[in-house]
Formats: sequence, C-alpha cells, structure tokens
Amino acid sequence: MDKSFSYKVILLLGCITACCITGGYLLHVTSKWPAIACFALSIVPIVILYRSTRNVHKKIDYFIDAISNDDYTFRFPTRKKIWNNSSDLSRQLNRVKKVMQQKRLMMQEQEKYYEILLGKINSGVLLVNETDHVIQTNQTALKLLGRDIFTHLTQLEPFAPELYIVLHSIRSGEQLKVMFSNEKERMELLVQASSFSLRGRNYKLLVISDVRQILDEQEMETWVKLFRILSHEMMNSIAPITSLSDSLLQLQTDPGATETLKEDTIHGLQVINETGKGLLSFVESYHRLLRIPTPRKELIDLPDFLNGVILLCSHLPYFSRIHITIYIDPDAPSLYADANLIGQVMINLVKNAIQAIQDSAISTGKVCLCYTKAPDGSPLLEVSDNGPGIPHEVMNQIFVPFFSTKKEGSGIGLSIARQIMRSHGGRIQVQSSPGQETKFSLFFPS
Repeated sequence: MDKSFSYKVILLLGCITACCITGGYLLHVTSKWPAIACFALSIVPIVILYRSTRNVHKKIDYFIDAISNDDYTFRFPTRKKIWNNSSDLSRQLNRVKKVMQQKRLMMQEQEKYYEILLGKINSGVLLVNETDHVIQTNQTALKLLGRDIFTHLTQLEPFAPELYIVLHSIRSGEQLKVMFSNEKERMELLVQASSFSLRGRNYKLLVISDVRQILDEQEMETWVKLFRILSHEMMNSIAPITSLSDSLLQLQTDPGATETLKEDTIHGLQVINETGKGLLSFVESYHRLLRIPTPRKELIDLPDFLNGVILLCSHLPYFSRIHITIYIDPDAPSLYADANLIGQVMINLVKNAIQAIQDSAISTGKVCLCYTKAPDGSPLLEVSDNGPGIPHEVMNQIFVPFFSTKKEGSGIGLSIARQIMRSHGGRIQVQSSPGQETKFSLFFPS
C-alpha cells in the first residue's frame, strides 16, 4: 500500500480523535458551543479521509477494468498533490501495468510463432472444442476441405456427411480413413485425433492427411534409395566391362589371328559391348530421375511458351494430321515457373497425346493446350486429347518409373514430369474417359 497514503490516514485519524477528545472535554467544563465547534471541526478530516479512500478505490477499479479489457494505454500521474498524495500507489500500478503489458506481448509473439509453425505443417490441423466449434486451423486443412472459412464441423454436413461423422465422433488415439470429394477431386483422408484439457475445458486436436500424398512421398523416398544403390553398384560393374570389351575388339582386329577365332570372339565381344552399353543407358535413366535441378522460377510469357512447345513437337510424323488449339484464360493468374523444366513436361505430354491418337483409329485428332485457373484461383495448365484414353487398370501405374504401355517407351517421361511438378510445389493429375478424352492437369501453387 502507498506509504504516503498510510501516513495521511494515520494523521487524519489522529486529527479526528483529537477533535473528539477536545470536544468532549469542553462539553463538560465549559459551554456547549466550543464543544460543538470542535466536533464540527472533526468533520473536515473525515471528509478528506473519505475522499482519499474513494480516490484509491477508483484508481484500483480503473486499473482492473482496463487490464480486463486488454487496455494498456493508461498511465496514472505520479506528481504529488496536497491532501491527495497517492504517487507511490500510482507508480506501483504503472509498474504492474508495464510488467503485464510485457507478458502480454511475449504471449502474442509466442502465438504468432505457433501460428507460423502451424502453417508450415503439410498436414491439416483442426482444434475443436466440446461443441464442435473450430478454435484454430491452418491453411493446409482449409485447402484439403475446400473451404475459405471453417468455424464449425457442421459446415461439412451438407456436402460431406461421412467426413463430418468421422471428425465429430473420432476418439482420442484413433486413426480413421474416409473418402472425401472437394471441388477439384475425390481423395482419401486419414484422420488422427488426440484430446486434452485446458482451463477446465476439453479440446480435440484433429490431424488430417491426404493418403495419396503420404503414399506418393513414401513411394518416391523408396525409389530414390533404390536408384542410389543401383547406380552405385551397376556403374562400378558395367564401366570396366565396357572398357575391356572395347579394348578386346581392337586386339581382335590383328591380322595374325585365325578367321574363326576372330569371328567368334568379335561376335561375343559385340554382345558384351552392346549389353554393357544398354545397361549404362538403363542406369542413365535412373540418373535422369535423380538429377532434377532446382527450379529457377520466372514470369512465363504463355503465348510464346505454348507456341514454342507446339513448334518443338512439329517434327513428329503424325503432327500434320493433328488439330492443335491453344486457349489462355485472360483472368488466369500469372505463371511463375522454370520455363525449361515445365517445357520438358509439356513437350512430353503433347508427344504422348499425338502418339496416342496416331496409334488409334481416330480420323481427326485434336489436342488442346489450355491455361486457366484452378477452383482455388491458382494457375492451372492442361493438355487434353481425344485419343483412345488410358485403360483403368494401368491408370495408377503410369507415373511409376519405367512403366510404359509403348513398345519403345522408356517409361520415365511421366515420372520425370511428376518430379518436376513436385520441385515447383505443385502436382500433376490425369483424368481419362476411354474413347472420349484424356486430360493431364498441372497444378501450380498460388
């Protein structure tokens, strides 16, 4: 408590006591008027004491109200005043306010840090209370659910009742899978739940992941490990064989060797040589998948870019019989990407489309290169054709390295395309209706 205020209270109580004692004494020994004057005089310190106490209470009440409303702009004056000296109390309240303000700023900084950290997580995160209100979420969750704003689980019930039931009923420690369709595609989600209590309230933390993305990441991690092992072992074995076969081929051209020995040896060494070079080419295909450079993103001039892709495909035998169109949505956002890498992807997709039409009985082949925007407003580049389509049984294998339905295909074109899109932070998706249309979609980040 303010020392000056305490001294003031003691002084005023002393004055009141002195006036009362003096008044009582005068009332017995003299006339009543002097006693009444002493009693009246005691009213002055009583009023001063009341006003001082009331001023202290007002300061404390104001302080509590301001802190309760997160208002730290106030400051009590510390200049001393006669009969209203509470400067020590003002300094103490200002000090408490400063400490609480610093603690508040530290908490806000921590909240901002956790919010940024939450936004960097690749899985969707939802914090839900007992009444299914969404307390906090991240951008990944909103993107997976196809929502711009998500405040309550019941918002999912009209268009995704299965997902709503899972999110509402899942218990702590459980993992459940559920099929979900947003505006762009149908996906399988993995939902994990945990619960905790905070300040007497129960909360549920829901983590939502795209099962396909998890599988893709695991698949690619497995492939990368396999490629490294194969590259190391095969290169160490094949390079000496190829070098030795070349040397032996040169020795066998010596005129002194018998004709039969020479022919048999040359034939055998040619087989070894061709096999070794074939294996080296096979390993080089692995290296191509592993050596995707870091994209150097820049603004792409789409008309020039797409016309350049068509020009580079014009040497194909069946090109003159294909009707190729380009459509660029004027409202689509600008595309920032590595033109060389995305050019590789587009050329591969256009070549595949032309070859698919060539191998079919379609009289008029059509290929369309379309640049527009995805439902979420992000850039979208598509290549579609009216070829025979992709059989359903091989749809899930076309991105697997070295899988090909063509007799002379290497099977790495679409695998490299997927790697390039991932290096851009995007993805590649295929839709095919046999006998009608096949469409490859390149989704880029906003």
